[in-house]
Amino acid sequence: MSRGELAKAAGVFTAGMTAFLFLEMAQQNLSVEDQQAVTNLLETKLRKQFLRVRPLTLAPSAVEKEGVEGNSAIVCGFPRFVENRNQFKGLVMIPVMVGKVMVPIMVPIFDKFDVYEVFDDKHMKKPNSMVATVRGKRLELDGPIRFGGVLRKLGFEDKTQKTHQYFLETLFYSKL
Repeated sequence: MSRGELAKAAGVFTAGMTAFLFLEMAQQNLSVEDQQAVTNLLETKLRKQFLRVRPLTLAPSAVEKEGVEGNSAIVCGFPRFVENRNQFKGLVMIPVMVGKVMVPIMVPIFDKFDVYEVFDDKHMKKPNSMVATVRGKRLELDGPIRFGGVLRKLGFEDKTQKTHQYFLETLFYSKL
């Protein structure tokens, strides 16, 4: 499989991190042998790059310990929509064009995303992780969901309320 074919399958323009995330998400239910067979279909250079930057698959409880800002990751778990905006006051950095200069500004995460807590099991006990999806498209919360995206750093106005350092900015998700 060529770089262009992978990008086209992922619905993106180039075969970078987003296409690799798509490929990893698509392989999640395959056996290790079948995953290896799919990976071997990639052109040699593309396969080496994929193996070098392959997305991590993390339990919700492992995101804070094992996650790395800016890296792609897959988190599987049981989501619960965060209704109370006072309970979670995270900020995200959004680039804004001012004249000819890109300036980062901090905005409340709820202004940009729908936010979910994701738990390891259906009992929804701590620890958990935070996942953000496109605002306005609520997920059906009747079972586990696999989220694929990029780990982003959260900022907080009040450091005493910080419970999470990362959230997953979701690019793909699928019900399990």
